[in-house]
Amino acid sequence: MTEPGRRVSYGKAVRGIEAGGPSARASRGPGRRLDPEVEQWLAGAGAAFPRSRSSLIPMLQSAQSGLGYLPGDAMTAIARHLVVSPVVVEGVASFYAQFRFHRPGRHRITVCTGTACYVRGSGKLLDDVQADLGIRSGETTADGAVSLESVSCFGACALAPVVVVDDEVLRQQTGEMVRKLVKDLVSGPPADGSRDEASPTIGRGVPG
Repeated sequence: MTEPGRRVSYGKAVRGIEAGGPSARASRGPGRRLDPEVEQWLAGAGAAFPRSRSSLIPMLQSAQSGLGYLPGDAMTAIARHLVVSPVVVEGVASFYAQFRFHRPGRHRITVCTGTACYVRGSGKLLDDVQADLGIRSGETTADGAVSLESVSCFGACALAPVVVVDDEVLRQQTGEMVRKLVKDLVSGPPADGSRDEASPTIGRGVPG
């Protein structure tokens, strides 16, 4: 399997779909059984896609949406559906930062590291979160509670520094706010289910 995060030539990868060469022929046939969750996705949403080059990225997006990430079996399933080598699918998936190759945690923290957020301290916020959780950006805690990500820009520069938790956008975050946030996620929410009012929000979704 292509190492996650390693960039390969997109053109070289997708040309395998049309080539029909040995690597493409290698994916024909039933092969081993896939994870039941992946088989369920393939039999439903996955089966609706045409067996053509144009389906590769939409299928990857559909699989990630349905499964939460792209396990190896999902890429194998896509390869079988499109009759290409799994290496082709893995190569294209690795080219794009939007795809995740590890199961996400129950909660997701995303820190913006764009210029506006960075000059207002988001780099330090990210360092603090990594230290508190004991993981780096792109990883999930061992208990599966929290995944940590960083992005180059949310498009909400006037609200910097921005942190997003489970699709809830938190504006103008400080180290103290983020430390309490991490503590709440790890230990569980307050009894009333509310979030600390000290962390101002702008609702769900990322502003355009």
